[in-house]
Amino acid sequence: MTVEDSRKLLPGTLYPSWVVFSTQQKLKWLNEELNKIWPFVNEAASELIKASVEPVLEQYRPVVFAALKFSKLTLGTVAPQFTGISIIESNEEGIVMELEMNWDANPSIILDVKTRLGVGLPIQVKDIGFTGVFRLIFKPLVEQLPCFGAVCFSLRQKKKLDFKLKVIGGDISAIPGISAALEVWLYACVS
Repeated sequence: MTVEDSRKLLPGTLYPSWVVFSTQQKLKWLNEELNKIWPFVNEAASELIKASVEPVLEQYRPVVFAALKFSKLTLGTVAPQFTGISIIESNEEGIVMELEMNWDANPSIILDVKTRLGVGLPIQVKDIGFTGVFRLIFKPLVEQLPCFGAVCFSLRQKKKLDFKLKVIGGDISAIPGISAALEVWLYACVS
């Protein structure tokens, strides 16, 4: 059976992007190495995310909440898996690449939510599933190590985001409107 025969039998959506699009490359080697260094990435990234996201949480906090802060944030033991890479641009000025990523995470994220009624709720964000395409830009290229002046990182396409919210020691649906407001707000923040 040829590749063309298999494409006739199954739609392209069932194949990883590196099978359907020849510009995509397999990244098994990158995923194996990321799994090895993930404990260190988790530690460093968790602190960075907490420091950079908390001000955003406060700025875009829904009016039903008086305060939102992380009491705990770690990315967990499961590393993301990259499923494809494309070089979009490569010239003397810089390099632009896109990485397709799947992440079925087991993070430990606890948000301390204070309502306007004075009620404090520790809310766990769990069972995160994410699929998206990230763009990395290395510009400008320079003659000193690491050979680029800056790295820009952005989420170009969010394909899927799922998560569950749970009040620690209670049921989030016991307080009307809190669960819906928090879920809508979290989805909007990631979008």
